[in-house]
Amino acid sequence: MGLMDFTLRRLAPAAGATTLAAWAGMTTLNDDWDDYFLTSNNNANKASSESDTEPERIVILGSGWAALNALRKCASPGKSVVVVSPRPHFLYTPLLASSSVGTITLRSACEPLRALVERAAQSATSATFVRADAREIDVLGKKVLATTDSDGMELELSYDKLVVAVGAQPNTFGIPGVMEHGLFLKEAEDSAKLHARLLSNLEKAAALSHQGDKYQSEIDRLLKVVVVGGGPTGVELSAELADFAHNDVAKRYGADISSRIQIVLVEAMPRILAPFDESLAAVAVEHLVSKGVDVRTGTAVTYVESQDVTLAPSTPRNATPEQRAVAAAAARSEETGALVWAAGIGARPLVKKLARSLGQTDMRGLKVDGSLRVEGADGVYAIGDAALSGFAPTAQVAAQQGKHIGRAIRDGVDSEFAYDHSGSLCCLGSDNGIAQLLAPAGSTSFNVWDALGAPAVGREGDERAVTGKPAFVLWRSLYWTKLLSASSRLSLGGDWMRSTINGRDVVEPVLQRTATIRPPVESFGTELRRNNTIRLVNKTDALATDPADGKRKKRFWLF
Repeated sequence: MGLMDFTLRRLAPAAGATTLAAWAGMTTLNDDWDDYFLTSNNNANKASSESDTEPERIVILGSGWAALNALRKCASPGKSVVVVSPRPHFLYTPLLASSSVGTITLRSACEPLRALVERAAQSATSATFVRADAREIDVLGKKVLATTDSDGMELELSYDKLVVAVGAQPNTFGIPGVMEHGLFLKEAEDSAKLHARLLSNLEKAAALSHQGDKYQSEIDRLLKVVVVGGGPTGVELSAELADFAHNDVAKRYGADISSRIQIVLVEAMPRILAPFDESLAAVAVEHLVSKGVDVRTGTAVTYVESQDVTLAPSTPRNATPEQRAVAAAAARSEETGALVWAAGIGARPLVKKLARSLGQTDMRGLKVDGSLRVEGADGVYAIGDAALSGFAPTAQVAAQQGKHIGRAIRDGVDSEFAYDHSGSLCCLGSDNGIAQLLAPAGSTSFNVWDALGAPAVGREGDERAVTGKPAFVLWRSLYWTKLLSASSRLSLGGDWMRSTINGRDVVEPVLQRTATIRPPVESFGTELRRNNTIRLVNKTDALATDPADGKRKKRFWLF
């Protein structure tokens, strides 16, 4: 009884206070206090919206960092929100490298979009998710044309405010064979494909190893992985692959197989991790090499086939014909079991099409002003990787831009976007990582990293370098807090614990599934009937991509 009384009187309040402090810290870190306490602008907007007869129609294109943060902040009384995306989940991209080798499950990296829209519907007049692919934007008529599938089921969505947050797609730079034979790490299915390829190659190599020396060259090919791109994605994937080979492959397939795995990291620039200070990039290289990763800088991919890749010394864009000839003469072909392309991003077709229609000439994204409004398009915003805003295409930028635009729509006031850079992180696996953190401004500001002796880095010396286990713990802690629900945090924490205790998942994903029949419009959230002018009509498709086919297609209007 005494022990229980002590627990109730002392430990329970302490646990409650700790939980409250953790929640307050996460809310502050994620800049989410306005989810609980309304600002004066928001109170005024709420009062005015309650007297309005027609809610403002908001259409958000996309389901990534920018789109979902815009949804969370703009969902308020007087707003009728429709989220349009071909992907029915929010993908936590920093975890893709881990899921591709079974450190975590894909479930922990994906947040069901329907649950997020349902949550937004509790604050907005209505909120609806439509699973479709936006194809065209009519900025004069303020309509979005989208299709649900390849059979021509089409939707028209009218808007008062449009948020273009469709992200970007892998950029192959026109290198032959990359799109046909390469693997990517941009979507959830990319992670599943890579996981399946790795495990399939391991099983084949293990089977062939019982045939003596007959298939030695084929085993070497199967066990060679080439990762193209020395940014954070490529580095984190290489580190995960190295840990997977040293730990899980050695345990389950034997040292004869694990010792023959080759991981090659290829980067065209003179060094990897260009966003980081050179000293931190050197730490990453040293760690990768110690794990057996072959780091090749100044090396470019020139051709990709199903079982080999051609590599050559990289040349600058202004290289002379003689320099290009020397590089071509030095090109060598290497066999590989998997090539993963993580070497850059480019604009999606919808973004390019809209940019052309507005007379913009830069096809890397949509040109926006300081308030993230698309130039030449009334009521249209572009955020994240879809926008040419002058900021790096990172999740940190996209999340902040999404919140900024969501608040602007919620409060009815456009304002200049100000980016608050917190630093950069990169996980190197094996309880290791690097972090480049912004030091507090002002000579009197206390900085815990200075107290711990972290060296100054960066062009202005205003950032601090953290390496090793502290950076690894910081990486995991920070990204864990960025998850959008408690269930995802529990799932991710469980996966990390499971992989630490039992090892990584080595069950090969099933990628081929039986086809299912789905309704023409997939929706969830506030019922569609609450958008009170939805109708299905038969009409000749004036905006069809192939008007010569002469077919009549069903179209839906959401007003």
